[in-house]
Amino acid sequence: MSYPTAVAALALAAAAHAQQANQPGTQWSDDQLRLTVEVARVGRKLTPKSWPNGARVAVCLSFDTDTEAPLLRDGTTSPTTLSASDFGAESGIRRILEMLDRHQVPATFFVTGVDAMLHPDMLAAILKNGKNEVGVHGWIHEFPPRLAEGEEERLLDRAIAYLTKATGKRPVGYRAPSWAFSGVTLDLIRKKGFLYDSSLQALDEPYEIRSRGEDTGIVELAIDWTLTETPYLGQNGHMPSPELLYQLYKGEFDGAYREGTTFILTLHPYLSGHRAPMEHLDSFVAYMKSKPGVWFATCAQVAQYVKEAAGMR
Repeated sequence: MSYPTAVAALALAAAAHAQQANQPGTQWSDDQLRLTVEVARVGRKLTPKSWPNGARVAVCLSFDTDTEAPLLRDGTTSPTTLSASDFGAESGIRRILEMLDRHQVPATFFVTGVDAMLHPDMLAAILKNGKNEVGVHGWIHEFPPRLAEGEEERLLDRAIAYLTKATGKRPVGYRAPSWAFSGVTLDLIRKKGFLYDSSLQALDEPYEIRSRGEDTGIVELAIDWTLTETPYLGQNGHMPSPELLYQLYKGEFDGAYREGTTFILTLHPYLSGHRAPMEHLDSFVAYMKSKPGVWFATCAQVAQYVKEAAGMR
């Protein structure tokens, strides 16, 4: 074999080895594959036969506040960068709350412990009208799959304790930071007694989470990257006009309305709280309100309703 041929062969072998290293599942046994997906599976579907007062669809407007916490988690100290996220607490939340009050609809805000600590006025404003819900979104927007053993529970306990003290009520809902479960996240939210989770994405209707062949009693209010603005707006987004985004949301809502199930929208005040997106959000809420039989509710209200309708303990 000539020298150039030998070098090429070595390069190909190295590339193949690197490619295999990035595809560990190709080496897993059947049992490993099954056990991996069995951690959090779809159990029984929980769309009820009817919604309260004969409504046709349940609408949950949810907001992941995500102010400076995700940046501080990564050690970001740039005042300029931090100020872009602070916009959510200083301006975005105010506009969102004014819109909710104007339309007289509630919403669920998933808040990290750190954001609640840094912005007590934001938390107070969310709770002021007595209609909105606060759910747990981690302590500092930690990424659960990369935490050391025991660290996820420590941070979750810290978040629960802080939000319980700050709001005067223990939160019943959980949404994973970055919507990312570790292998033990579901075990932890069961252990902590949460009513529902809103992080998974297997259905576009409510369902009970099943884990390792066992019903968990946890209601899943599933979300989706289609129904959030982060892939489309902001610094890394690729959609210049929120008008197109709200055409997508309208189509998703119309589908949920026809099917008689849930429509769960997840937005972020530091993005959707800007002027142009807010104009479209306001119009979209008005559109949904114009349809007969739309139940606007918090995630907790929907989770409790579907759980009772299904006769779950």
